[in-house]
Amino acid sequence: MSRFDPEARRMSLADNEVTRWLLFGIVFMAVWEVAAAAYDAPFLLPGPSRIFAEFTRAPQLIMINAWITTQEIVLGFLIGSALAMLAALVLLVVPRWLEDFIFRAVITLNSIPFVALASLVVVWLGANTIASKVAIAGLYAFFALVYFAHKEMLSTDPLKEELLTSYNASFGQRVRLLKLPSALPVIFTSLKGAAMAAVNGAIVGELFGAFQGLGFIILDSRYVGNTARVFVAAVLCTLVGWMMLGILAVLERRFVGWHLEMTKQT
Repeated sequence: MSRFDPEARRMSLADNEVTRWLLFGIVFMAVWEVAAAAYDAPFLLPGPSRIFAEFTRAPQLIMINAWITTQEIVLGFLIGSALAMLAALVLLVVPRWLEDFIFRAVITLNSIPFVALASLVVVWLGANTIASKVAIAGLYAFFALVYFAHKEMLSTDPLKEELLTSYNASFGQRVRLLKLPSALPVIFTSLKGAAMAAVNGAIVGELFGAFQGLGFIILDSRYVGNTARVFVAAVLCTLVGWMMLGILAVLERRFVGWHLEMTKQT
């Protein structure tokens, strides 16, 4: 394999990343199991084997609730990220005073404790609807992405901007040829944060009002003292987050494999 072959290099990086995650998972689970056995209080810290045993007691029920939460997470992430990118683009063309006003509004909303905001959304949209959970996950994802996406698209090379001006490029051409490509590395990094934020948002929404989903399982299991099932739900949330990060990592290698941070490893 040639070290200068970009496609082969990306495949090698992907294989290395998968291997590292597998090794991390194996070591982490082993350490966890040993720590749980040494602590010897399964009602407080169950080991992975006990958590798996708890999962096998009602796998269908748990997976049904996991699927509901996954839908909330994915829909919230997609809607929140799309709105964040749209807002970042719109802010490029509005007058500076309006941009400043909107950003102050975004910062103000972002300064509100998300727990308080989530409780209000549940009240407004209803506890028994998926819409409230999607909205909360979407808000979490939106705030994680919009600021960095907009600021990065503003911070393009002035010389390249002047070059496009000399060719009388339209706004759409500037976005497609310069602003979006130069901002993609930061956008993908922010999207990963938005994915994790969407997971947290959906669970917070379910904790404030739901009769299904992993958040409901966490709440219900806590009330009856079933710590192992709480861990089952937490592990499934983590797996959903990992899957979303994996998909984003694949897209990142596909679209910004040229970026220095993606190719500096040998």
